[in-house]
Amino acid sequence: MLDLVTAYSAIYAWLAEDLRLVRLLFLVVGIGLASNTIWRLWRDAVLRRLGKSTEGRIVRVSTGDSYDTAIIRYTDGEGRTHQFDSELPHAVEPIGAIVEVRYDPRNPHRAHVAGRPLGRILLYASTLIVAAGFVFLSMVLSH
Repeated sequence: MLDLVTAYSAIYAWLAEDLRLVRLLFLVVGIGLASNTIWRLWRDAVLRRLGKSTEGRIVRVSTGDSYDTAIIRYTDGEGRTHQFDSELPHAVEPIGAIVEVRYDPRNPHRAHVAGRPLGRILLYASTLIVAAGFVFLSMVLSH
């Protein structure tokens, strides 16, 4: 137990003395969050422009740390069944409810629940704000 405390103390002292690693970590996390959000925005734009609509069914609800998400199953235009996590917080729809799904016919695994623009805007905006906070902290720690 003493070795663990000594190791923790040494790491803490090193980080307190040299914040380069912490700054780099904050910068990487911020850029990673921003990149992921930009990719999701691009994916949503592609689905709005080129995607096809179909009906999907909520088959279960996945419980997460922050919020629950619906797992949705749908059938594409070629009759194949696909399943995806809606990524938006699960609202009040019960398991078995029918929802509208937009999917990319070239890549049917790329799909999302149609509608709920306010939920998407809030999710993406809050993620970008957190990403900007991490980048800002990485810059502040350098001074």
